Amino acid sequence: MQNREKNFVSCVIYLHNVENRVKGFLNEICGVMEENFEKFEIICVNDGCMDATVEKVREFLQERKQSLVVSLVNLSHFQGVENAMNAGCDLAVGDFIFEFDSCQLDFEPGLIMEIYRRSLEGFDVVAAAPRYGVPITSRLFYALYNWGSHYKGKIRRERFRIISRRAVNRVNQMNIYVPYRKALYMNCGLKTDTIVYDNKYMARKAANREERGARSTLAADTLVIFTDVLEKLSLAVTILLFGALLIMFGYLAWSVFSSVRPVEGWLSIMFFMCFGFFMLSVLLTLIFKYLSVILNMSFKRQRYVIEGVEKLTK
Repeated sequence: MQNREKNFVSCVIYLHNVENRVKGFLNEICGVMEENFEKFEIICVNDGCMDATVEKVREFLQERKQSLVVSLVNLSHFQGVENAMNAGCDLAVGDFIFEFDSCQLDFEPGLIMEIYRRSLEGFDVVAAAPRYGVPITSRLFYALYNWGSHYKGKIRRERFRIISRRAVNRVNQMNIYVPYRKALYMNCGLKTDTIVYDNKYMARKAANREERGARSTLAADTLVIFTDVLEKLSLAVTILLFGALLIMFGYLAWSVFSSVRPVEGWLSIMFFMCFGFFMLSVLLTLIFKYLSVILNMSFKRQRYVIEGVEKLTK
């Protein structure tokens, strides 16, 4: 038998209406953990599941011959993947934490250990990113984020990641609440890496409407909190309006010395309209800049609400 790793690892798994995939996913994850680690724990976060997901988790544990350390965190209602994963990570005690944001298996199980070994090379955060199957809306979001972000690290669609205890502690020191874990992990000042894997022939996830809505809201919040997208867009509009103002001013000056006479009052009206919109755009740019400073100083203090924690050990 091969020598198994001495490090204690925690696997935090997000659950929301995945009754058809959860048993197969847990079987693969637990198989890798049992084969490669002496001690590990599984933390399943029930984010308001309305189907038989939790019952499938219990069935899986009853069918397993080996004893597993499994905890079930029951949130009081659906709160989204970020709050749910924060709840699970707060409960985790491992030296390393695997975060699985979904139960989609579009990667080979061996990738889990590849990610782990990469972290042992000095990287505190290592993510696994799929090469294919990224929706256009997600690509647009990441493009906007990376364009407007004032951080060095760039982000992309990820399937799962491993975080060292040092990275967890660093992020917790940065703020009370973690509104978007991926952004903070990639910009916490520690070494990070991303391994892109080929998932061309693997199954793709079909997120339900509730989860898509939560992720859309998260995307909007993230662009406001972590990037300067609104400020840059407002500045671009200001520059365009300033250009229009210069054109109108030049046309007004030219009309004074030329024989062409435009409709009486038209030039002055257009000039003052351009000037008014220009000043409004300047004001909005200043407001966005002021709000970005406030958000950088303090994130919103939203917290998850737990109904209970169960130990599902045999």
